[in-house]
Amino acid sequence: MKKIIITIITIFPLMATAQSHSDTIRLRQVVVTATQHATSRSEAPTAVGVIDGGQMEAASAVNLGQALNFSTGLRVENTCQNCGANEVRINGLGQAYSQILIDSRPVNSALAGIYLLDQLPTALIDRVEVLRGGGSALYGSNAIAGVINVITREPRYNEASVGNTTSLIGGKSWDFSNSFNASVVSDDRRAGIAVFGHNRHREPYDHNGDGYSEIGLLKARMVGFRGYLRTSDFTKLNLEYHNIHDFRRGGDCFDLPSPMAHISEGGEHDIHSASLKWDWLPASGLRHASLFASMQHVDRESYYGEREDDEPFGTAYGYTQDLTLNYGALYSRHFDTLWLMPAEFTAGLEHTLDRLKDHTYGSPETLRQNIGILSAYLQNEWKNLRWSILVGARMDKHTMIDAPVVSPRLNLRYAPNDHLALRVGYASGFRAPQVYDEDLHVGAVNGELYKITNAPDLRMEQSHSITGSTDICLHLGSLEADVLIEGFYTRINDAFVNELLFDDTTSGYMHYERRNANGAEVMGVNVEMTISPIEAMRLQLGGTWQSSLYTGQGKEWEEGQYERRMERTPDFYAYLTGSYSPFKHLQITATGTFTGPMLVYHSVANDAKHGSGSEVQKVITDSFLDLSLKAAYSIPFGERTELEISIGLQNIFNRYQRDLDSGPERDAAYIYGPSLPRTLLFGAKLTI
Repeated sequence: MKKIIITIITIFPLMATAQSHSDTIRLRQVVVTATQHATSRSEAPTAVGVIDGGQMEAASAVNLGQALNFSTGLRVENTCQNCGANEVRINGLGQAYSQILIDSRPVNSALAGIYLLDQLPTALIDRVEVLRGGGSALYGSNAIAGVINVITREPRYNEASVGNTTSLIGGKSWDFSNSFNASVVSDDRRAGIAVFGHNRHREPYDHNGDGYSEIGLLKARMVGFRGYLRTSDFTKLNLEYHNIHDFRRGGDCFDLPSPMAHISEGGEHDIHSASLKWDWLPASGLRHASLFASMQHVDRESYYGEREDDEPFGTAYGYTQDLTLNYGALYSRHFDTLWLMPAEFTAGLEHTLDRLKDHTYGSPETLRQNIGILSAYLQNEWKNLRWSILVGARMDKHTMIDAPVVSPRLNLRYAPNDHLALRVGYASGFRAPQVYDEDLHVGAVNGELYKITNAPDLRMEQSHSITGSTDICLHLGSLEADVLIEGFYTRINDAFVNELLFDDTTSGYMHYERRNANGAEVMGVNVEMTISPIEAMRLQLGGTWQSSLYTGQGKEWEEGQYERRMERTPDFYAYLTGSYSPFKHLQITATGTFTGPMLVYHSVANDAKHGSGSEVQKVITDSFLDLSLKAAYSIPFGERTELEISIGLQNIFNRYQRDLDSGPERDAAYIYGPSLPRTLLFGAKLTI
């Protein structure tokens, strides 16, 4: 140990400064999620993970969910064999505890979040910023585990590209994905527009030959644009719009309409999203103000149903509409000296509205959920080359909560030299009650009708999060490396649970009540390492060791039986991405994820025909290593035109779940492990 310490002390004075090197490990990326204003990633008061376009291309990611697999502390998994819903977990907590933003705006409602990871194509995305730990002090409700901020593409220069990725899933089913991007910027840089589009057709995939899909049919398209206009020397107007049309279906009998299948689950979504932002930045650069407004409208026609053999067709249709609006103002001011040192003051005011209407045909009533949130936040960051002290708080008045909720945050950063940064932070958070809950949609496949009401004395979930990290940056000749070690702890009080109040077995009508139960504690360590020994090679890997436990006696998973361990949360998981260019036009990439054993629940039907009297079993899964390889070769045509062709193999070892349920009465939620079996992919991209 002494030798290691002496070696590090000896090496540090020999290192060149970070500014004298190319930023191969991307520490000088500009991020906005940590503070609500642009700052260098290396100087941010809290650690921010970034997934950029290069990483998404290396992983052959065609949507947001596939891209998120390669960020420390994040796991993405399929949670339903029928509809193919995906869920992202940050530091072990489920997606309900994470806030997914588009261009820093919380317009993704509970309805939009169900299939959001599949529906947002990478053709739309410039980069993704990930803030782990409590984010409620900046972004309000549901940001207990962290924040995923999707930054859409913006025009920077004149270019255009069109690409195709074709995959053969398990040697059986084809998946075609096409995309295009183009941007035009005026000569004086005062105006620009970027347009993007995506089209995808995925055939259903049946892994075990029982006639029911493990991966459902998907037909999706997206078109949109983002543009700006400099209305004066000091003002700028930004406008973004995109439309997503998504049809998905899982189950059986894909050559028949959904009501004639034995099992059919899915829906058709039409989603419109738009944002408008006006920025004022005077010549001094000391002040900045912006006005913004964003909206999202979701129109969904769904079918979640089971048809018995003696029935001609099913009737499990549903129709849901959801409108989310977010608008407000932001002001920031830079001070050369404010008491202690230079400072950046930020204040904001915003209002969020959500209007949801959900009706299932055959249900006695229509569910309506109207939510309004009025928010204000203040923060000040004192900052110089060595120190950063950020103090802030946010107040939210939520219509589902009687009193305003105040969420404070405190972050400290100390950098004794250019190669070491120490960070520590505290943040509180909350999760507000809501009536609409998509978690029970699996039950609807069995023809059950249900409704959820909140208990009269229901309290919000509240959290306290503490993080601490050490960030070491090394520069030795051509070698660049960064090592981040981050500890985290989150305590959640008054966690929500749904308890069955009423079950009429004749009509299939079920009534659940949302109540408060004991809380939970999540703690662990994230380790991330980025290494670039030479400019042509880059390796990034990250791993998480953690403990995720319910407090008290735990969660009741079967009548009278409790479990303290959180389901679907392994004690260890990790990822790897690597790229190497042996010569100019060839790039070889390797990507992989490792998932350790975890607890899942399996509902086994005693009555094979009707699924009555099902027994719930606890299962500890195997470990999974999902490794992929890809080679891409670019062919230049002149100075600006390039054709890139690629070939790859995903899940090389075919580590796919082996104990999948079969038949119409299977437990559709009993699915875990890699989302794809061994898959061959081909790609082509033309850039001009």
